[in-house]
Amino acid sequence: MSQERMPASHGGATSHGHLLELIRSTGGLSRQQLLAATGMSRATLYERLETLLRRGFIYEAESLQATGGRRSRKIRFDDRGRVVLAIALGQTHATVSVTDTRGTPLRSVTTSQEISGPADSVLSPLIQAGKSLLSQGFDEVLTGVGVSLPTPVEAGTGFVAHATTIPGWPPDAVARAVKDAWDVPFVVENDARAAALGERTSDAETIVYVKVATGIGCGIVVEGSILRGARGAAGDIGHIRMAEDGPVCRCGRQGCLAAYSSGRAISDRLSDQGITYLQAVSDAARAGDPRVAPIIGSAAAVLGRALSATITTLNPDRLVLGGIIGTIPGFVDQVRATVMAIVVERIADGLTIEAGDPGDQSASQGLATLVMRKVFSPEAINAAVNDFAIA
Repeated sequence: MSQERMPASHGGATSHGHLLELIRSTGGLSRQQLLAATGMSRATLYERLETLLRRGFIYEAESLQATGGRRSRKIRFDDRGRVVLAIALGQTHATVSVTDTRGTPLRSVTTSQEISGPADSVLSPLIQAGKSLLSQGFDEVLTGVGVSLPTPVEAGTGFVAHATTIPGWPPDAVARAVKDAWDVPFVVENDARAAALGERTSDAETIVYVKVATGIGCGIVVEGSILRGARGAAGDIGHIRMAEDGPVCRCGRQGCLAAYSSGRAISDRLSDQGITYLQAVSDAARAGDPRVAPIIGSAAAVLGRALSATITTLNPDRLVLGGIIGTIPGFVDQVRATVMAIVVERIADGLTIEAGDPGDQSASQGLATLVMRKVFSPEAINAAVNDFAIA
């Protein structure tokens, strides 16, 4: 299974790019601290810092406590005014956000959006919404654009890999729309994988994230890296076959997990009760509606059985449930009870199963992280420094 590569370790960080990565990851260090952390000579370090300073990548921030001589100053990554545009698409809605470099939203708008329509009719309004949000900023610099989709994608190209939810879209539809609108780096990622990255609390943990909304998606993050799989389809758990003679899935097969546990499957079962929209399902479940609770519990139990093998295989720190259905307290409780009843004690020990963000904030934060990693990777910074030197 392929894994997104993280920047190299900080020890021995001698290139401009690795030095900047060290400064970014620590929140800033003094020159003396940088000398100790990198092992560089003073002359080499100062040359590297001067170059990064002239390129606008770092700045000298607040003074640190004096240690016998004059007060040293902390060298920080210069993220002042830098913003990221995140466009998080679901199957029935989309959120467009301008975030800071850490993924904190500065301005955002959420709209109803059926993703099953033609690519241009779906993407054009979102591009315009992004331009409008960016125009409202003052003294901001757009660092990059991130887009998440509820379908497998090729992270390297930004192309749709398996257009299961958007069958009429050309593979390059998103990449082309973004490139036509903005001359900045961009990333395209599966929505559950982006949200998994956004939900992590540190790069040290292993997290399994499952979004249950209209459909079901899963993202896995190990030590800060997204697991994407050999062909970009890792986490496509909605079509795990739970029974040979189960209900018919939208993919045409019988017994898929999505046919039991997705928001669409749940709302279909409740349609004769007049509860057809996911928000209505969520509201009724949270209010303890007796018509809804058994159906929510059954769907969650099937999902818990499906996830038990994943949990046993990965032994994660946390299982996080997201989406409008996945974050319903009764749904989370039943998934937790089912998983804990199936996995062995050494897997269950220390495992946390909890609700995450019900909306698109986690995906937006994950997209901002991916944009920043791409734009400020050691390789990208070294190339930018070399181009600057040649010019």
